[in-house]
Amino acid sequence: MKGPEEFSCRVIEQDALAPDYYLLKLEAPELARNSSPGQFAMLRCSEGYDPFLRRPLAIHQVDRNKGQVLFLYQVRGKGTKWLSMRCQHDKLSLLGPLGRGFSFSAAGGRAMIVGAGVGVAPLLFLASELRAQGWDLVILMGARNKSGILRPDAFRECGDLIIATEDGSCGEQGTILDLLSRELAKSSFDKLFACGPLSVLKGVQTMSREKGIAAELSLDERMACGVGACVGCVCQGHDGSYLRVCKEGPVFSAEEVVLGE
Repeated sequence: MKGPEEFSCRVIEQDALAPDYYLLKLEAPELARNSSPGQFAMLRCSEGYDPFLRRPLAIHQVDRNKGQVLFLYQVRGKGTKWLSMRCQHDKLSLLGPLGRGFSFSAAGGRAMIVGAGVGVAPLLFLASELRAQGWDLVILMGARNKSGILRPDAFRECGDLIIATEDGSCGEQGTILDLLSRELAKSSFDKLFACGPLSVLKGVQTMSREKGIAAELSLDERMACGVGACVGCVCQGHDGSYLRVCKEGPVFSAEEVVLGE
């Protein structure tokens, strides 16, 4: 696979999915061709140097035939606010693909995908690839309320979708970990994949160990360079080492990492 490159990409369209949540579609044929599920890109989010640092965004969806890449993101500050104001035909600079993505067998199997809030961002690309290779999928989506359930119809095309919101405004009332515990008790799985808040990842890590199921976790950390040079996004490995989320991750085996408080 080719290493990361810098691209100037044209905005095809951008949609507001819910307050502060956006879906950005770019014309980026080389990135589409060379990306794998779980990888990310660093997008420049200014016309000058304020903010100076690029913003890391998970690759949400890829159409290799059309040469298009989609990013699902949440506005969290000045940079992503600027990004949310980009319109059709605008040009954006990005560096990618970056990081280590998910791993899975081409032989197929049965998998559970767990995504909470904007943590679903890297999981649709994964679900699409797994489905294309014959995997049987159960997809769990969770959020505090209905506005945090993002692109459920797209996920529903890839497998059996179960939704939970803490206030009961969409799907079942409860947490995504409630769903996970119930589904693991009902059926067997070959692998778990997850992305979301730390509390969710810790829950997936614990339950995967208890059930003896291999799991991969996509971590969300602040990043400065995105290529492993600044060592600003480290997490602790089980062997006592420090792992760079942008380089050794963002996807890790549940057995590789110690998740903090």
